[in-house]
Amino acid sequence: LAVVLTALYTTLADKINCIAQGTDGTADATACSDGVTQCSGPKFVEYTGLSDIEYKCNACVKGTEDRCFTCTGDSCNKDREPEETGTDFLCRDWEFKEDSEKWDLAKSNSNSTCKRLKATKIECNRPGAKAVKGTPVSVCGPCKPDAKKKKLCADCEGDRCNSAGSIFTVFV
Repeated sequence: LAVVLTALYTTLADKINCIAQGTDGTADATACSDGVTQCSGPKFVEYTGLSDIEYKCNACVKGTEDRCFTCTGDSCNKDREPEETGTDFLCRDWEFKEDSEKWDLAKSNSNSTCKRLKATKIECNRPGAKAVKGTPVSVCGPCKPDAKKKKLCADCEGDRCNSAGSIFTVFV
């Protein structure tokens, strides 16, 4: 009987709890399967916000590390301290105009809402001088270094700084 109770206690003691559903972190932590030692959940992605990754028992799925965090231990994804976010800001939307075969501000005169951590600069981007149809344009945040070097993207600092008449500074 003592051996059975010891084995049962060891099995129960080895189980950890994780939030195992949803993306907002408000669910209660529940017991994970035997042998599980890690929990995971959504990560804040600069200029996009909290990712759509679900909280769960086990590590992040390979290839999602940029949007998912993994932690070790009981309730680690429940007790995780949230990152301090800064005020949202806006960047102008751009679209490729088929008739003129060039990039221009979106006809709807729309803006994208950009999310950031408190210490992150407010930066926008737009199609660069050599951007062609199909060039990816995200508008929120700085250009990727390679796209900037190839003049496929131009960036600037400030809320809605990426309008058509804005003067773009090349940040080194």
